[in-house]
Amino acid sequence: MWPWEHLASGYVVYSLANRAVGGKPPTGAEAMALTVGTQFPDLIDKPLGWGTSVLPSGISLAHSLLCAVPVSLTVIALARHAGVRKVGIAFAVGYFVHLPGDVVYPMALGGEPHLDFLLWPLLETSASPPASITGHVWHLLAQFFDLLATPTGRRYAVVELAVLATALGVWLLDGRPLFPERQ
Repeated sequence: MWPWEHLASGYVVYSLANRAVGGKPPTGAEAMALTVGTQFPDLIDKPLGWGTSVLPSGISLAHSLLCAVPVSLTVIALARHAGVRKVGIAFAVGYFVHLPGDVVYPMALGGEPHLDFLLWPLLETSASPPASITGHVWHLLAQFFDLLATPTGRRYAVVELAVLATALGVWLLDGRPLFPERQ
């Protein structure tokens, strides 16, 4: 999934869950922690898997439940100790919404689900040789734009735009956390 897709889906899930449990929209601090959580696996794995040979791929260490669970529990514990428990929970929700997104993304494009990375290194994940990170991103963008020219890609774009519009609408209804009104 693309970063904006992870963020949009994470925001919708967290906002709805937060309202269901506490009846309130996310605060700015929660929205920031959620944003970091939705991007965290890629911020670790992409540079270490694409730009170096430290990790076998851009979806391995931080995408593994063997990493996600202890990292999330640690962040929640630290946030609780600091008196901002919900900020830690927001990070963890963002992190855990990211992972199924990467499982179903290939399915949305007509492929098989990818599950092996969820238990890396217990299960092997497909390796990719180190390359230029920016070159790799440009290659992925080119593939994405090629996909958008196909019927499957157009259907995907409609769903993606609906998810992004939903996230924007929920964010606006929540009072635009991170961007409060000027006094």
